[in-house]
Amino acid sequence: MTDSYVRALSYFDGETHRCDGPYIFAIRDGVIAGIAREATLDGLPGALDLDAAFLSPGLVEAHAHLFLRGEELDGDKRAAFLASDREAWLAAGQANLGRAMDHGITLIRDAGDNAGINTEIRDAVNDDPSVPIRIRSAGLGLRKPGRYSSLFASEVAGPDDIRARIADLAGRSDDLKVFETGIIDFEAGTVKGHPQFDFDEFTLIAVEARRHGMPVFVHCSGAEGLDIITRCEIDSVEHGFFMRDHHLQAMAERRIAWVPTFSPVHFQWENPGNAGWSPQTLDNLRMILDAHLDYVGRAVRLGVPLVAGSDAGSQGVVHGRALIDELLFFDQAGMAMDDILASATSRPRQRWKVAGGRLAIGQPLDIAIFAGSPYDNLGNLRKIVGSAMGGLVRCVGTP
Repeated sequence: MTDSYVRALSYFDGETHRCDGPYIFAIRDGVIAGIAREATLDGLPGALDLDAAFLSPGLVEAHAHLFLRGEELDGDKRAAFLASDREAWLAAGQANLGRAMDHGITLIRDAGDNAGINTEIRDAVNDDPSVPIRIRSAGLGLRKPGRYSSLFASEVAGPDDIRARIADLAGRSDDLKVFETGIIDFEAGTVKGHPQFDFDEFTLIAVEARRHGMPVFVHCSGAEGLDIITRCEIDSVEHGFFMRDHHLQAMAERRIAWVPTFSPVHFQWENPGNAGWSPQTLDNLRMILDAHLDYVGRAVRLGVPLVAGSDAGSQGVVHGRALIDELLFFDQAGMAMDDILASATSRPRQRWKVAGGRLAIGQPLDIAIFAGSPYDNLGNLRKIVGSAMGGLVRCVGTP
């Protein structure tokens, strides 16, 4: 049996920065069999297969919609795409997988669609050892009748309906997505409408999902909705705009993660001409973003688990690239680099009970390969050389 060898000047092991290398990783049957500090290849029984400046566990995108084309900015063209067919949606999903892998992503949690594209792609990819990426699928989420969002969720009308729908999803979905609130009204600077599920209904959802072994992640922004869901046993709050201190306290106590998804709102602020936003709306967008940064910083200090997800597929939120954007936002909020990297590597895997996320002996090989260390320069997060999973290395150069 022949080992393969990877050399790195430094690496993030899933918890801490290892920076007194170079290091040689010995890989056997897709598993890290040894790690040694070596300056040369002297004494190794084989040749070096990969030479890198910096390694981390493969990156994780915790909130994406694979079938949506984030690079398409024109509203009419986006609507036409949604009115097209499964073939077009599947093609977009495959292209977005490539974009994700080009940025060192080896695990994606798809947040759902009403055509089952996410599940179809998951089933094809996860059974294919030649593709160095894995997918989690939420299938189709839950919403109240007539409420947001028909694109990503099915309607449930009462307790019996909730129980039946969750039982049905449990056999086909890895996670349960719930829509508790609507979207943000940028012109008003508030969340549209009131919460969809009251406390008793949401408690039932959380209990039933836990009974079926499904982590619950919740689309929610605004104090009303957050007041409800942060009192329940859920895995994560998605978006979470207009967060308040008491919500963070509850999340820290219950170990509820937060996936802040800066990217969709930031795109609207950075490109006001795309939607024709007024100066007042632009001010609202900046206020929302500044408050979001502030509360993410507070969340870090309180010990709320932060997980990186971009809502890739939203307008202007391009798969792959947007995850790195989220990590840069975490830096702006004051997160330490170990914490930033954990938010997109080991932490989501631990929470979802997925193997990997560690660079240690006995762990499966699942790595992102960088041309430089983010500990030296945060911009090196964009200098992706490739990724490796098991025995498969995918080298892409810097995208």
